[in-house]
Amino acid sequence: MNTIVELENWLLKNNIKNTFTPNHRYLTDIGEGLENLNGFYVWYSIDEKGNRSDIQFFKSEREAVQFLFEYLLKDEKQILPIHTNPTKSNL
Repeated sequence: MNTIVELENWLLKNNIKNTFTPNHRYLTDIGEGLENLNGFYVWYSIDEKGNRSDIQFFKSEREAVQFLFEYLLKDEKQILPIHTNPTKSNL
């Protein structure tokens, strides 16, 4: 998986609610998210009070997508299913 679009398609295919990628996040969303700053990617967190903390930086979309994909697979509590749980077989 190399692009945000591929990741978004994987999330959709696996019925996972996407609150992580730039096109599916709102400024008011609490929790982690990925932002594209003119080709530079930032993984950040927003707390209940709206405070933002930049956690990790990536030089490429591919690096950012791989990080987020692995993060989602490792930390299943971050995955909010729409209807069912994701499977690794749908990669």
